[in-house]
Amino acid sequence: KHGEAKVLDFGLAKLGPDRRSPAGASSALTRLTEDEVTSPGTALGTVAYMSPEQARGEKLDARSDLFSFGAVLYEMATGRLAFPGQTTAAIHDAILNRQSLPVLSLNPDVPDELERIINKALEKDRNLRYQNASDLRADLQRLKRDSGSDKTAITHLETTAVNRPLLARRWGLLAALTVVLIALAGTSTFLYLRRGEQIDSIAVLPFANVSGDPNTEYLSDGISESLINSLAQLPNLRVVPRSVAFRYKGKEVDPQKAGKDLNVRSILMGKVVQRGDSLNVQAELVDTEKVSQLWGAQYNRKLADIQIVQEEITAEISDKLRLRLTGQEQKLLTKRPTENAEAYQLYLKGLYYWNKRTEEAYKRGIQCFNQAIDRDPGFALAYVWLADSYNGLVYGSYSASRDVCPQARAAALKALELQENLAEAYSSLAFVTQDQDWNWHEAEKEYKHSIELKSDYPKAHLWYGMFLDSMGRFDESQLEYERALKLDPLSLVINSQMGFHYYLARQYKLADKQLKATLELDPGYAYAHAHLGSTYRLKPTLGDAVAEYKKAVDLENYPRYVAMLGSSYATAGKRSEALQILSDLQELSKRKYVDPVLRAYLLASLGMKEKALTALEIGYEEHSFLMRWLKVQPNFDPLRSDPRFQNLLRRMNFPP
Repeated sequence: KHGEAKVLDFGLAKLGPDRRSPAGASSALTRLTEDEVTSPGTALGTVAYMSPEQARGEKLDARSDLFSFGAVLYEMATGRLAFPGQTTAAIHDAILNRQSLPVLSLNPDVPDELERIINKALEKDRNLRYQNASDLRADLQRLKRDSGSDKTAITHLETTAVNRPLLARRWGLLAALTVVLIALAGTSTFLYLRRGEQIDSIAVLPFANVSGDPNTEYLSDGISESLINSLAQLPNLRVVPRSVAFRYKGKEVDPQKAGKDLNVRSILMGKVVQRGDSLNVQAELVDTEKVSQLWGAQYNRKLADIQIVQEEITAEISDKLRLRLTGQEQKLLTKRPTENAEAYQLYLKGLYYWNKRTEEAYKRGIQCFNQAIDRDPGFALAYVWLADSYNGLVYGSYSASRDVCPQARAAALKALELQENLAEAYSSLAFVTQDQDWNWHEAEKEYKHSIELKSDYPKAHLWYGMFLDSMGRFDESQLEYERALKLDPLSLVINSQMGFHYYLARQYKLADKQLKATLELDPGYAYAHAHLGSTYRLKPTLGDAVAEYKKAVDLENYPRYVAMLGSSYATAGKRSEALQILSDLQELSKRKYVDPVLRAYLLASLGMKEKALTALEIGYEEHSFLMRWLKVQPNFDPLRSDPRFQNLLRRMNFPP
């Protein structure tokens, strides 16, 4: 009634000799199976669908399954069993000695040719029956072709089925035959046919790494992220961004609940197993409204074929969601960033580390992207992510801009040399232009060009919003954050940066509200706790400021959070605690990079104006990332009227 086709049985099976053993040898399990399970004289199977040889307990072969398949086709065409009976004995007698009622006498709407196919499949003498599935498949394909049961015909049948019961039955049969053709083609695909509607939203949940080896985690994450990126290029399909989908990593998922929470109609889930150079990928596409499987498949390939697997999954999904693609859009789905399999695997590893966003992870990502480029010097996206790994070291205050921005610039420019309209590369270059050159005009041009090329790139909107904040153009930056959040609504980074935007704009109530909302998404997100502490530090609730910074430091012992904790101590009048943190940062700077602007924050809070300005001069020399906020950062309000501070703003080319 619902136009669904379901596979209920897959036939008989038995173990054969172990071909890896010496000739004639067999395992104990094989002997047990043959002697006690499928030996002559034993009848196995579902009685009503048994072949005559099964009913007699004879030795079986593939032709027995074709008889059973014919019995299933008969029932699909007529709505009744081919060999009915009240008892097992009666059914056995019908299978062995009686002919089924003619198909056309029970359903005159069935094509004559289908009746012939069913009768041949149900031939009691297996030597006169179909001898192999390929012959049966060929006959069904000819029937499908000659009856015009293509997609157009099926769509027509579907639209008229409401008022025409016979056509409704035929629609069900044609749909079932389509499934049959796929099954007989030997694919590992199960198809669920729906009534022509296009599904317009999908979430690709992180594929589970079931290899038992954490070193292959990059592979399951990388496949998931690549599928997200590919599907995001399709028109009329809303794809849940990575930052949202990956919240389900490592969790048991109820597809219906996940679909409701994410507001999507379909969910793609999967598992990945890597053993040496072998790769097994299982994927399942679920209709979250019907809680039905739309499609499922298993791929056993070489690791080097990972991009082929991704392309096949993407193509299957676009087909099952009934997306209508142009030739250009189909090309986008199969466009590979590199043809070098080893380079692609290294690229996936690099992305895996980049998404961890720690100093060590950025550095490991740089190694992976460089190795990918060694394998394929024309790999443009690897250059982009190499640039962004260097930019990540700057963004996190793990390195001075002057030390790593030249490498970031070189990588971004090389990416553009290889692919001149690569939006991601323009964003990477703009980041460098802003922090290394303080060329605000040129940086803005590059951000805008990136967005023109790829308006749905969340990072470009985020970084451009940050740029506008640094200029004090808060109304404009607000719009960019809103655009970024529309594209990636549950991104912790974007949500936190929006809170920081309100803080810089001195809209503390909005900052408080936004950052608390971010912490509802993830109470353990240190970045949001730190920004919330900054908001409280400038209000009477100094105890709350200290508490939030302590939470941030407990979650991640990061120099930026430690310095801000010291600043909140100073503002709260706990001078000795603040001085201790200042001393700790100074000691830490002997072992690793500590952004001098962090000391300036703390020194300004302690009222040490001269030392704070000296620290800012060092930040100027090193092109510290935090210097970009000099014009708008409330922490520097005590220094703002000093001529030396104003001179710094002029030397950094800030517009008035």
